[in-house]
Amino acid sequence: MMTRTFHSRYGFLTMVLASVMMSCSSVLYVAPKQVDCADNEEKPCYLIRKTTEGNWISHSEEISGLDYEPGFSYKIKVNSERVKHPVLGASEQRYSLVKVLEKKEMTQDIELEDLVDKEWKLEYLKQENTQIVIENSVPYIKFDSEGKVSGSGGCNNFSCDFILNGRTIKFGNIAATRKMCQESIELEDAFFQVLGNEVRALFKEGKLILSSDGGNRVIFSYK
Repeated sequence: MMTRTFHSRYGFLTMVLASVMMSCSSVLYVAPKQVDCADNEEKPCYLIRKTTEGNWISHSEEISGLDYEPGFSYKIKVNSERVKHPVLGASEQRYSLVKVLEKKEMTQDIELEDLVDKEWKLEYLKQENTQIVIENSVPYIKFDSEGKVSGSGGCNNFSCDFILNGRTIKFGNIAATRKMCQESIELEDAFFQVLGNEVRALFKEGKLILSSDGGNRVIFSYK
């Protein structure tokens, strides 16, 4: 009877130790850019490493809980879990965010000539971490060299001033027409609210990305 109890306890401790070994916390460094995944051209991969120096390793799985923003390097504390049987091409480690220890801006300043004389068409909008669907009427903006912005919110035309300072764009009060468009009103309201904040700007693969704290992000391409 004592032998069975011993083996039972031993088996329980073994399972506990195995669980601890498979899931543990560690520090991870994430590069300010992503790369194409070898097995999936439509899905970008993170570049990660566990030390401040050394080679970057491609990581195809999402880092759960991390609101990743291109142009910023990250030092994060994560829980890591080994995937027993990963699919072909997938990473063997799965990470979930515990805490962002450091977020550092790594992108060069935006030049005014990079913005002007282009019609920037909205491709993606996320407000407070919620993606807003873009359907028929697509918002766009145009910058000019005199510090003015004009465009459409998807229903109403608008204009305002803007100030470019390094990588930061500050939009002034938006003046817009007052047409009623039921189909695009949610999109337009979210679009104007995002532009109402001071935003960080960067270029990635020919696209203009504007983001602010609170999970707001818009992505434009130009004609």
